[in-house]
Amino acid sequence: MTGAASEPLLLTAILGHAGERGLHERLHALEHRGRLEVIAVPAAEAARRRMRVTTDRGRACAIALERSARLSDGAVLHLGADLAIVARIDSGARLRLRPHSVEAALRLGHCCGNLHWKVDFTGDVLEVILDGPEQGYLDRLADVAAYAPFDIIAPEAPR
Repeated sequence: MTGAASEPLLLTAILGHAGERGLHERLHALEHRGRLEVIAVPAAEAARRRMRVTTDRGRACAIALERSARLSDGAVLHLGADLAIVARIDSGARLRLRPHSVEAALRLGHCCGNLHWKVDFTGDVLEVILDGPEQGYLDRLADVAAYAPFDIIAPEAPR
């Protein structure tokens, strides 16, 4: 891994997976310090070994993986004392929620943040980017609806 302010950060290896026991705790600690950055890779591009990307915090990166490496959702591409970079493969699957009020939006947003869900906002709609089966997300939201009412709205075409 190399990089200066004017050149992209070079990421040449997959160090592990975000779900691995030892890595998960380190990534969680860095995330709480605001030092976890995510690279969103469309599913159609995930097979590529070389690409230029930008993290969710605006850091330019160049991925240059060995032929044997397979980029997958949760792949840890950089892990240091003050910075971690993780790949998220965006399948396009999203759960679209429209809170009933500003108060409900704040509570729903707080809940999604506590669960470390990746979300986007489009107007008054909160879009949860699904990293697993939709039913798991719906199960977690069942109790939330009592204090943060929302509607589930029809999905848009995948991005």
